[in-house]
Amino acid sequence: MEKYCDIVPHATGWVYVIDGIQSVSYYHTYDLAMDAAKAKLARDGLIEGKIFRRQALNGDMLPITVIATGQGAARIKPGFHA
Repeated sequence: MEKYCDIVPHATGWVYVIDGIQSVSYYHTYDLAMDAAKAKLARDGLIEGKIFRRQALNGDMLPITVIATGQGAARIKPGFHA
């Protein structure tokens, strides 16, 4: 089973959801939420194998690299910078 880290809009800004568990904090920008999610995963040693996704306007969850480049692999390597 693949594990996901989703960056989704929230009434207060942006939050991340890792394996179905929403972050306690919210973030004013998408980039801050992404950085916080990567830091949390790195601290917990869980970044390997995670697929980062972002919620599109139509509600679909899209891999981050597909949103950024319009093509390519969905996996983000540990050294990726959003």
